[in-house]
Amino acid sequence: MTGAEDPHGPGATRVVWEFAVRLRLLTDTHVGAARATPRHVAESDVDLRLDRDPRTGVPRLRGTTLAGLLRHELLARTADPESAVALLGSGEAEGAGARASAVDLDDAHADLPEGGAVTVRVGTRVDPASGSVRPGLLWQREVLPAGTVFTAHLRLRSGREAEEAHLLGLLARAARGLADEGPGIRIGARTGRGHGAVRAVRWAARRYDLTEEPGWFAYHARDWRTRWREAERALTESPLDEEPTGGRPEASAALDPPWTPHVGTDLADLVRTVLRTDGATTATAPLHEGAIRSDRRRRAELRLELRVAEHPDPAAPAAEPLPGTLLIGDPPASGRAFAADRVHRRRPAVTGPGDSEAELSPVLGDTALFSLVKRVGGRLVRDAAEHLAGEGAPWRAWHAHWWGDDTAAPPGSRPAPSRIRLRSTPVLTGGAAVTTTRLTVDPLFGDAVDGHLFTTELHSGGAAEAVLDVAEPDDAVLGMLALVVRELATVPLDTLGAGAGTGAGRLLATRAVLVTFDGSGAPPRETDLLRALSAPAGPDAATVRGWLPDLHRQITRAPDPGPADEGTPS
Repeated sequence: MTGAEDPHGPGATRVVWEFAVRLRLLTDTHVGAARATPRHVAESDVDLRLDRDPRTGVPRLRGTTLAGLLRHELLARTADPESAVALLGSGEAEGAGARASAVDLDDAHADLPEGGAVTVRVGTRVDPASGSVRPGLLWQREVLPAGTVFTAHLRLRSGREAEEAHLLGLLARAARGLADEGPGIRIGARTGRGHGAVRAVRWAARRYDLTEEPGWFAYHARDWRTRWREAERALTESPLDEEPTGGRPEASAALDPPWTPHVGTDLADLVRTVLRTDGATTATAPLHEGAIRSDRRRRAELRLELRVAEHPDPAAPAAEPLPGTLLIGDPPASGRAFAADRVHRRRPAVTGPGDSEAELSPVLGDTALFSLVKRVGGRLVRDAAEHLAGEGAPWRAWHAHWWGDDTAAPPGSRPAPSRIRLRSTPVLTGGAAVTTTRLTVDPLFGDAVDGHLFTTELHSGGAAEAVLDVAEPDDAVLGMLALVVRELATVPLDTLGAGAGTGAGRLLATRAVLVTFDGSGAPPRETDLLRALSAPAGPDAATVRGWLPDLHRQITRAPDPGPADEGTPS
């Protein structure tokens, strides 16, 4: 029996792979509705709704969305548009140049964690210059909590034996973006502020050889509901503590071919196991460990450890910092409404490895932390540009290129996304909750104003790890990040959250390592920015001093006019 002719593909389909993957959200996520929804519709005040299945109302992740994310990730990692076309087809809707996708994906429905629910969050627009909320710019959006699981189903078709390993290698490279390492795939909106982090925690696969009668009937004799149920059973019955050693669990042994489960993020390991078990003669060179892990992206990441603290004496930075207080305001839980009027923000977060459950933890903030770093960077660049070139120095275009355009940009201008992104919402470890009671004092008579008594629960002390990712960095932006770290490690003038007037919200950088990747596969280069401050004669300080002249040139040079400029620095 020969392979069946696929009417949607380039030729005969020889082999079909079925994959199922469990995707767990690590942070809050908003996957927007695909249809336009009027603001403030009659039945609800929610402005931004989740995309939902029209029949069941369950939140979903569309197959087209996941296909687009895989395409973007593969293109970024390989820097080869032909690879993305070979795996996921061309972007042309018609014409002789159109090419069908070798991968088919189904919509994935959300499975909320136990005790979790879709919540409605309030968003505000913050003035990047002052750090205060702009009046009237407020909206509400639906959010999926961390710990939510999507079970995605996809199929890979191959027509020629030599093509099979090549397509599997491309899919494995794209799936590296679903591993919990590096700036990988992020789902939904506000990903630059740390939302939408996702991890593939389990995979399962089956291989059908359509040139043989058992494989042909095994694939075509099952309806879609049966396929999905069998795949989800294989994911559920995978062992939690160790990966399979080559055998297959008894639960799927009755199927022909059976599902092969795999606990972990590396799809290439699972594919190699299936090929060995099936005795396939496909050349596995594209599935080599080095080929899968190769990454052509030019990027940098700033790894920070931030403490809610400040130096007791700026002249003696080696002394033990004093714990500070932090308040990123949230309404109290229903059971604590009588105890406090405002509490520090706590969010579900997945902090453990593998398929860990989400735990409610105090957070450092996502938009608040991003706005803090952006505000510090903007102030430093503005002061340096005005000192070097005087008033009216053209630093704003450079700043918008890296941090994104301000919302008050002139009408008709092209919005630019931020090229500096917060990888995920930092979770605070350590510290303790502190409850304070405050009242309003009449400035004329000096006594308390009746009815103006409120209780606040702040977070005191603690530390969090944060990572800022930079796409296509140059020496200028690296120099700016080094100056930001200097501010956070010495005497912070800018604060985070509420209560700045009473000394709350001060962060202290106790570790700052800038890691740069040149895209050639060479080992990354690490620069310890705190060591550059403490040892001015060391190699780290020399590296930082080499970045600053390029920063000065960029922020004082006007961008070249013309359509080729597109509003970015020359």
